[in-house]
Amino acid sequence: MMTARSSSLITFGKLLIALLLGLPVVLLLLTLQLTPSVPASRSIDDVDIRAIEQLIVDNAPKQISSTDQRRLQLNREEMNLLAAFALQTIPGLQDLSAAVTLGEGSASIDLVLPWRTPIMSFYTNLHARIRQQDGALELYDVRAGHLPVPTALVHGAIRTAESILIANYVNYQEFSTLQQRVSDVVFETETVAITLDWQPDMMTQVQAQAEQLLLSAEQKDRILRYYMQIAEIVTALPPDTKSISLNDLLFPLFRIASVRAANDRDAITENRNLLQALSLYVNEADIRVLEGTTSVIGATPVRRVEVTLQRRSDLAQHLTTSAAITASAGAGIAGILSNSKETYDARYRSGFSFSDLTANSAGVALGNAATSNVADALALQQKLANAVQESDYMPPVSRDLVGLSETDFSQQYQDRNSQAYLAKVAAINLEIASLPIYSGIQ
Repeated sequence: MMTARSSSLITFGKLLIALLLGLPVVLLLLTLQLTPSVPASRSIDDVDIRAIEQLIVDNAPKQISSTDQRRLQLNREEMNLLAAFALQTIPGLQDLSAAVTLGEGSASIDLVLPWRTPIMSFYTNLHARIRQQDGALELYDVRAGHLPVPTALVHGAIRTAESILIANYVNYQEFSTLQQRVSDVVFETETVAITLDWQPDMMTQVQAQAEQLLLSAEQKDRILRYYMQIAEIVTALPPDTKSISLNDLLFPLFRIASVRAANDRDAITENRNLLQALSLYVNEADIRVLEGTTSVIGATPVRRVEVTLQRRSDLAQHLTTSAAITASAGAGIAGILSNSKETYDARYRSGFSFSDLTANSAGVALGNAATSNVADALALQQKLANAVQESDYMPPVSRDLVGLSETDFSQQYQDRNSQAYLAKVAAINLEIASLPIYSGIQ
């Protein structure tokens, strides 16, 4: 016979179980709200893109090949522009919105995650503050909706995420090293001042990270297989061969990719890793940037020959770099890096070159067609496997080995938002889109 005491214990046990089971639901409800804490991020347009490019140029050192310490000043509008660009560019984050508020000694970050149902939408409004503490940036005062998140839990989640990245991506350590170039961050009411330890290899590192963003061990091995295919092609060339057309690598590599895709390989992944390997070779990058490659490449160095496009090695480098970055990090990143370089060249180096810009744009078109969707990826493989000439994928350009200086560019085009400049760029993009390789698959 059940006593009153045992009955009470059973009732208490049921209540405890119900509480434990219901706690995650209660916590979830506390993080959900009916309205977003910040409005949806505005779409980044071409004017915004050019503003970001100019921001890069204005903060770059005059001599990128020398050691320097740069102090960058960014205001609230510029910080929010960069945040909106990141959310729009990084895959999977397009539905999120964010806002940055600067203050004395810290900055506030609000991030909105929408949850849409057939009935109504809910929002998880994340709020955090960031400051520099003991030489590193620290998140604190973190909230998810109405629910405060313990700082210890935040730090634990960050450590766990970093461990996952280290375990799954072979080049994460290089990315982390690049982050460490930021030596000081000072938050003020109107601006944030960032001290950057500039090293001669910094642009090379940025390009490598953009070309091989979050590279898994499997992807690394696939890149190396394509690199070894390149090694076989150049080894078979006559001994006195000093240079070859990009065709001599691009077309046979895509024939190989086409065969692999026909054998149930993922066409997009094959195309991406092919373009990454091609850029490594054409730009004469040290293959050892891919960790642990010595056993794959072997002790014998890969034969080096100059790779040209319209008899110019720089055009081949521009096209393959932009194609690899587009395939890895997206067209937005590729466009910003390549166009800011042209603007930088106009100010400090050989001048603004529309020939280089054309090669960059053709590379973006190639990377897009190679990785945007499976149908286009397969179509591109077939087209390049059967292509015969450079003009199939790159329009002829003038041999403007010396470009426009910043002064000459301003006199002729005013700035990069002028109708004259935009018409010139539109004509280049239209010409590229009409080429046999890209026609019908973009």
